[in-house]
Amino acid sequence: MSERVIAFTLILSALTGCAIKPEPKPKADEVQIDGTGRAVYTKDELLKNYDPQPQLVTKQTTLATPKFPVIDIHCHWTLQQDPKLLLKAMDDTGVTRAINLSGGSGSNLDHMLKRFHAAAPDRLLIFCNIDFKAIDDPDFASKTVAYLERARANGASGLKIFKGFGLTNKDKSGKRIAVDDPRLDPVWEKCAELNMPVLIHSGDPPAFFQPIDRMNERWLQLKRHPDWSFFGPEFPSFKEVMDEHFRMIGKHPRTVFISAHLANLGDDLDALAKRLDEHPNVYVDFSGRVEELGRQPYAARKFMLKYQDRVMFGTDRYPGRLDQPRNVIYYRFLETDDEYFFPFDHAFAPSGDWRIYGVFLPDEVLKKVYTTNAERALAGRPPAQ
Repeated sequence: MSERVIAFTLILSALTGCAIKPEPKPKADEVQIDGTGRAVYTKDELLKNYDPQPQLVTKQTTLATPKFPVIDIHCHWTLQQDPKLLLKAMDDTGVTRAINLSGGSGSNLDHMLKRFHAAAPDRLLIFCNIDFKAIDDPDFASKTVAYLERARANGASGLKIFKGFGLTNKDKSGKRIAVDDPRLDPVWEKCAELNMPVLIHSGDPPAFFQPIDRMNERWLQLKRHPDWSFFGPEFPSFKEVMDEHFRMIGKHPRTVFISAHLANLGDDLDALAKRLDEHPNVYVDFSGRVEELGRQPYAARKFMLKYQDRVMFGTDRYPGRLDQPRNVIYYRFLETDDEYFFPFDHAFAPSGDWRIYGVFLPDEVLKKVYTTNAERALAGRPPAQ
């Protein structure tokens, strides 16, 4: 019997960060990592910077622009961004509208709406956010509902809920605020009344809820970003968060929800399909999850054909962001039948450490994924039946 080869992936040196852009302090995923790589250990030999180059010859397609105009439903930018540069980047990449999910609340929201709507109110859309710190107050619901009314009247296009809700946000008693907490019911109902879509991020990939060990396929990510791990008794399980998420959506059938990142069920498309069948008022975006779809191209293509009225384009970036230029990668994934290519353009895998395949969607489906579904959701209308 041949000797067993034990391969493992590891971080070879301490993490060092070099900001990609000279902006305010970058987030973790905006940091370029140097001095890292793979290693393979066999017997007494350690091969550093292991990077085997496939000899497979495949078609290579570069798509700087999409076949049809695009609405990017999932963006994030700050007040420091220049509206003119955003619009220029959008023009260069075929994006007609970009939705900033980080509008904030209070004066920050006022400044955000004023700055970007002054430049292009029909192209640079802003979603507002909620502060959950006062959830214990008796008038929390009424004040939040009034706030949403003002935000909508001032031009906010929707409401974005960040993933801390359901994972780390706690009330004054120290108890985790569940996604289906009834104290938020009036908020979701007000969004329905205002035709205001709710884009909500609940949970994260299932591997983030598992031990960070040699069996975890996202070990590289979690070693770089240990704060992304939700493994341990202080956190709910992945299943618990997902059940809360869809119970909440089911309680408010008049409200239009957009479940971010394929509802974090991109690793189990059958489960996602079941949830979509049960909840006709929910869309999904695939921002940051093309890696999951692209490694299962047969299932992903079938899924996107069947649920073509439910899936939206999103990058989880801002237009023109230089690192990880997801637009061109996502266009390639959606439009071509290219095989075995990396789902990122980055010195170190920002997400799934594997190659992907294109799903070559037909034109009528591309138009829906790129634009039509987002237009419908932004108007507060549920998916087409």
